Order: sequence, then structure tokens, then C-alpha cells
Amino acid sequence: MSDQHSEAMGPPVGMAYRTPTGLPFEIAEHTGIFFEEQLYTQALTLLFNTLASGTYASKTVIAPLPEHLALACTFLVHPSTTNRAKKPEQQEAPQVALRLLRLISTLITPKDAGLGLAFSFKLTRTSRSGRLLHADDASSSPKDVPHDKIPWQKLDVANESSLWSRAEDFWHAVGWAFNCSVLHPERWEHWQTWLRFMCDILLDDWEQREQEYEELLEKKSQEEQEETTRETTTRKGSRSIKNDDLAIFRESMLFRYIYSGRHGKNRRIVRAIFADGSTPSVNEFRQVFAKELKHSKSKSAPEKAKKRKSEVNIDEDKYGDYLSQDESDEESTEVTDQSKSTSRASSPPVGAMPRRSKRTRRGTRTTVDPTAAEPVQDSSDTTTLTQHSGGVSTMGGLKSLGLRKKLLGLLSKVSERLEDDFMPVSELYYLFVENIRPLPLPIFQTFVSPYILPELPDDQQTTLCQSLLETLRQSSAPSMHEEWLDQVKLETCFLPFAATTSSAADNAKVSIALEALVILLANGDLLTMTPEFKESVERGILQRASRVQDDMRRSIASRNKESLEWCWLVESGDRLMFLVEMLALRGTQ
Repeated sequence: MSDQHSEAMGPPVGMAYRTPTGLPFEIAEHTGIFFEEQLYTQALTLLFNTLASGTYASKTVIAPLPEHLALACTFLVHPSTTNRAKKPEQQEAPQVALRLLRLISTLITPKDAGLGLAFSFKLTRTSRSGRLLHADDASSSPKDVPHDKIPWQKLDVANESSLWSRAEDFWHAVGWAFNCSVLHPERWEHWQTWLRFMCDILLDDWEQREQEYEELLEKKSQEEQEETTRETTTRKGSRSIKNDDLAIFRESMLFRYIYSGRHGKNRRIVRAIFADGSTPSVNEFRQVFAKELKHSKSKSAPEKAKKRKSEVNIDEDKYGDYLSQDESDEESTEVTDQSKSTSRASSPPVGAMPRRSKRTRRGTRTTVDPTAAEPVQDSSDTTTLTQHSGGVSTMGGLKSLGLRKKLLGLLSKVSERLEDDFMPVSELYYLFVENIRPLPLPIFQTFVSPYILPELPDDQQTTLCQSLLETLRQSSAPSMHEEWLDQVKLETCFLPFAATTSSAADNAKVSIALEALVILLANGDLLTMTPEFKESVERGILQRASRVQDDMRRSIASRNKESLEWCWLVESGDRLMFLVEMLALRGTQ
């Protein structure tokens, strides 16, 4: 989808959100008729123009219904409007739908726009064959499944075939989207548009609730100061009220997607974010839509049908394409004759004995396929090299990795506010480390570096790097119980030490994580250049290099496998020394 259609077309940045008003009955009826007639772009354009009506000074706006927004979001990824679209109305629907969705997210808060209701998934269960079966849950209210009873929408794409009916939950769609980023680039082009929009909506919804929560705390703090006569009672009561106020976060879209009765939901959520197209990942997060990977018929078929439609007039010596066809037939006949003569010349004469091939010696030479472009390598060597030196394309590229990091940041926000309802921050980052630590070095660096993909705030990026180092560093390294990372803790517990193994890849990961921590602390003015700091950096670089070199001297196979990882380690050490020099220069200014 082109970038020109993904840009938000809302009011200037900084303007306040508007208050939504109901959609007039006549517009709703016209929109329903357009949708039923499959005039998607006309229906979406009518909603867009209605939403964009008025001036920038207007405080109210006419908002579409939640059902309209649910259908528009389905258009972004549904096969009938993407890879299997035939009519212009179907082909243009995703672009117009994205314009509508981005405009409404700019003008109205997700809470006021009813996006939580619009983007809610139906309660489903999966049969043994993998088919989705609708589950009847008496405890679910009608608003939890808003797309069942829409009298003016008879479209299958708005009901049983919609995204909100086909996907088990949000994380099923996330896992399949990331599988597509690795296995099916054409489908990923559409899924990434939907996933990026959803991440923006979830973040906007959460930040809006953060703002409301801070305003509520400030208001209660002012009330406490006024009630000086009952200071102790007020303080005790404020704690219970403060805990109850966390309900504003429990009502968020993100927490509703997280909270479910599925066993092992937390690990499944993290597995969806790190879906890599492997067999276990594809088996767990399957196609959302039926025959989703099937494409429409080739456009060359109509061209073949019109092949003989050139003008033919024998009196004026116009024979269309018949002469060209005869010439091509003659050329093909000549090629066939030449190939036959060549085969006769190369074949042995009749009655001659065929030349007997020499007998190969057993156990002396490795069998090599003469038709292969390259010699066959040892499978173990290839596997190890791929595991540690694979590029970012093994997880879908930088756009895919950026969205993964953004989702990790969203989960971290929920854990910080709703630790009892979700999971503690330490346990959440332990799950992150489980999935990030074994990744190849290029992908590992994208998750750790604060510059390559700056999707995480500095505090979350620091916690991630520190959690990784605590599992990668030597077991002899000391530990400090301070919660926050500072220069003393960095010098004492992390900088001077190597990895727990002698692997060049693990030691390179330790060095890369230390790079990130030095940058993050320096950006926060938490580092000063001291002799002790420089000594810790130099000692750590030598310790990691000597540990890897000792292992490479003992094993030639290890030297061949880890030559590339050794380059990563050396370059990371050079960058660490460069950061030390920059700190020294900044201290002299």
C-alpha cells in the first residue's frame, strides 16, 4: 500500500480531540446500501467526507458507527480486497479504509470513538481439524460480540468472514502476521499496515488513560491538602481509592486483548510476537482467512484470449498476427531439427558398445553432485553458521522487527501498571530474554540497540539490556541488589566480564549489550569519565577476546564456524573504546 494513503489527514498536531456525535439515520442507510451493493469505496468515502466535514475550530464531529470501523479494518487484510481483489471497488477499498481509520484516530480518542467495541474479537474455539467454531458463552454481553446482529449488512465479509470472526484473538492475528513477514511477503504487505495501525491505536488508548489517571491523582492530591483536619484518614482512604482507579487501565483495549482464560496465555503472547515462520510457529498461528494465500487469476489470461483480435484484411494484405505465428512455427521447427541432428551426432553408432564408466573407490572420496553449483557442505556447520549469522530477513526485515519491539514496549507498560492482573515486570522481561538471547547477531543487535530501531523508551531498553546481561555474563560476576542501574553497578557487575560460555557469538552479544547500556546511561547524563570506568571497559574487552581465542586455538572447527562472530566481537570492542573517548572529550568541554 502506498505511503500517500497511509498518511493521516487530520487536524494539525497539538489540537484537542473532538467530541463525537451520532451518525444521522439517512447517512447510515445510504452507507448500508453501498456496502450491500459492494460499492466499498463509495461507502467509505461518504463516511470519510462526513467525518472530515466542518472546520478545525469545530469541537464536535460526526463519527461512523463501530460496525463501520470494524468493516473498514477488515478491508485492510481481507483476501477479497487485497490479493484476490478483482474489481476496482475491491482493489481501492483498503486505501480508502485506511484514510478513514487514520482520520478518526486523529480527531477522536479511541475510547470516545468506540474502537474497543469495534475491534473486539468473537469468542471462538478451535476444532481438531483447525476450523474455527463459534462458542456460546452465556456470560458474554451483546457488546462483546457487536458484529453478529447488523440488520443492514448482509455481507459475509462483515460477519462470518470478517477479521474479528476468523481470528481466535488479537495474538492469533499478530502471530500469523509475523509468520507472513517471513514466509509470505505479499501478504505481509497488507498485514503490516493493519498491525502498525493497531499498535498506534493501542498506544494512543493507553496514553490517554495514563493522562486521565494522572489528572485524577492530582485532583485527589489537592483534595487531601484541603482536608487537613482528617489527614490520616484521608491518606488511608486514598490508597484504596488509588488501587480502585487502576480499573481505567483494565478497561483498555490492550488489557482486554491480554486478558483471556487460555492456559499459558502469557507465553503464547510472547510467542506470537516472536513468530518466525518455523513449523511450530505456523502450526500455532495459522492462516486467519480461508485460502488466504490463494491469488486471483493471472492478468495474462485475458491477453491470451485477445491474441487474434488484430485487424485482418486479405485484399489489403493485412493478415494480423497470422504471419508472425507462422514465422514462430518455422523457427521452432528449425530449432527442433538442429537439436535432433546434434543428438544424432553425439550418440554412438549403431552396434557400438557403450563406454563403461570407471568404478568408484569406496570410502576414499566424498561423493559430489557434478550438477551442483557449489560443493555440499557439512549440515552441522551450515546450521551453526545460519543460527549465529543470519540476517534480519530471517525474522521479516526491519519493519517486522520494529513492530515486534513496539509490542514488547506495550506489554511492558501493562506490566508496570497492572502487575497483579498481568505479570511482574521481572517475569515479563525473563520471557523476552528467553526469545531474544538465541537470536542471530544482526537480529539481536536490532532488539538491543537504542539507535537501530528506537521503538522502546530508554528505561525499557535499559531494563531489557540489563536482563540479557544477567543471563549472558559469567557466573562469577558479582550481583548488586540496587533496582536502578548506575555507573557503579555497570563497572562492578557487567563491564569487566565475559560471557558464561567461550562462544564468540555469546561474547559478542555481551559486548553489544554493554554498548547499548553505555549509550543509554550517557544520554541520561549518568556516566562520567573516570580511570576506573576506562579500566573496566578495557579489562572486559580483553577478557572476552582471550576467552574466545583460547577456545578457537583448541578447535579448528570452532575457528571456522565462529570467524564471522569473532569479527562482530572485535568491532564491538572498538566501538566501546570509541565511546570511552567520546566521554573523555565531553568531560573536557
